[in-house]
Order: sequence, then C-alpha cells, then structure tokens
Amino acid sequence: MFAASGIIHTLASHVPSLIRQDVSARVAIEDHEEVEWDHHGLPVGKMFQLSKLSRFKKYKLGEISFTDHNSLFEMMSLKAGGVYTKAQLQKELKDLHTCGLSKKVNVKGKYNPDGSIGLTVSFVGSTWKVPERVKCINVGLMPQADEQKEMQAAYMNKEELQEYMRFQKWDYERRMESSRPCLLPGNVLREVSDMLRREGNLTAQLMLKIQGRVQKWYRDQGFACAQVVNFGNLNTQEIVFEVVEGDITGLVVQFQDKHGNVCEGNKQFGMLQEGNVFNLEAAKQALRNLNYLALFSNIELGPRPDEKNEGGVIVEIKF
Repeated sequence: MFAASGIIHTLASHVPSLIRQDVSARVAIEDHEEVEWDHHGLPVGKMFQLSKLSRFKKYKLGEISFTDHNSLFEMMSLKAGGVYTKAQLQKELKDLHTCGLSKKVNVKGKYNPDGSIGLTVSFVGSTWKVPERVKCINVGLMPQADEQKEMQAAYMNKEELQEYMRFQKWDYERRMESSRPCLLPGNVLREVSDMLRREGNLTAQLMLKIQGRVQKWYRDQGFACAQVVNFGNLNTQEIVFEVVEGDITGLVVQFQDKHGNVCEGNKQFGMLQEGNVFNLEAAKQALRNLNYLALFSNIELGPRPDEKNEGGVIVEIKF
C-alpha cells in the first residue's frame, strides 16, 4: 500500500474522551460494575482462539499481557475490566493486523476462574529506514481513506492492485497539496527530527513516542481535540504527520429562562466561533467571563465530534 493509511484507524482511537466518548464501537466500558456480562462457562485455564467465543455472549476482559512488544498496548482500545462481544474482540485483532505497524499479531485467550477471559498478545513490529525530513500537515475536514477499498485490496489480482497503487499515489499527492498548514511550531518539528536521528530504525514504538510528543504540544496549548491521524508514506525519505486540529464546524447555543423555557441571547463567544480551532483554555475563559456577569445560574459546555465533517468539532453551550 502506498501510504500507511491503516495507521489512521489505530492512532485515531487515542483521542481525549472529551471529543471521542460517543464515537467508537470498540470502546471499553468505563463503569464495569453496572454492565452485565456473561460467564464463559468453560474449563478454567484452557487456552482458546477468539473464533471459539460465542457471538451471543458479552465477555469481561480480565487482563491483557504482551509477550513481545509492550508498545502495542498503547494502540489497543481494549481495556482490562471492559466488557466486549466476540465481534468487538475480533475487530480489534483485525485492526492490529491491518494498521501497518506490525508484521505479525497473534492473540490467544484463557478462561479465568471468575468467569472473565484473559488475552495474551504477541506482536512482531515492522521497521522502516529513518527518513531525512519531517513535515506536518493539517488534514482536518478532509475526507479520510476509503476503508472498504483498502480491505478489497487484499483480494485484487496483479493488474487491479497496480491500478489501485497508482490511485493511492495520486490520491496521497492530491491530499498533500490540498492540506492546510499546522499550528505546530518549527521547534517541535526539530525536536522530532532529533528523535529520529538518534534511532537506527523507525519503529511502531518510536512513532507512538513521536505522536505523543506532537499531541502533548497541542494539549499544552489547550487544543484538546487535536490528534495525529496518520504518518503518511513510511517508505520515503520524508515522514509526514497528518494532524486534525479540531476545527469548530458548528456552535449550538441554547438559552433557558428560570422556568426552563428556551429564549434568545447573545451568541458571540470570542474564540468559540465556527472556523476557529477548538481551544479548551479559551472555552474555560469564555465561561469564566460569562460567570462574572452573574446572569446565569448554570452554564454547560460540551464539544462533540461532527459526524459529517472529518475531524470537525461541534460545540454545544447551554445557559
């Protein structure tokens, strides 16, 4: 595949719950005590493949252990104590296989005495040559790769695959040309370049470390919804960080009087406007300014993902 676009689906799962809490079908259930789950009902200690699980049960995940590569843990959405169906567990395994960061992934399960299941993950990571250049582009609001087409590529004949690869190359170049500049400053890119030069190879662990450094800068500046969604083509001399920064695509404001009836009010909130990047600190300051007026008994603010615009954020404010 021309671009390691499978990485999108893995890295994109590690976004603050502030913006992703209602997005993923693979999410681990946070309040485990209130979620019903089924006892496996099978011999304790017996090892099994995920295909042996029942599609009618909800399994509680007791623990996850790794035999080869602990950095894989950071890419998994499964969490110990979470409750999952067979389909959710198999999708996680499939995503790990297709993320572009591994040569081989194997997952084995074990039936625990308390009725939960444990997972043991073995992982052989892919490696690439360290690139000479580093670049960051803003791909917010741009359509992402066609997942269905990527899955079909595995079943293409030689001619179809060659045509698909040519399309991938053209589409990636078009994507680069139509991208916008990032807010990320040059000193962070230089720091990333230094990180790459100190390593002999580019690995999944190093990419996760770089992803963490880039996203830390955004978090420190208040851009809580920003995320690295792709690393571009890893087989070239340039590594490209594709970032969505959290563009505000909608502002939903609702005023209520003391009786709970909807009423009109001023809808200008400084930096909280469509077209700007959502900034948590700016949002907090806007709320503080409104609180100083002592006009409202309660103010609620909540960003949520824009399902129609990739990487977009809709900000909801209730007074």
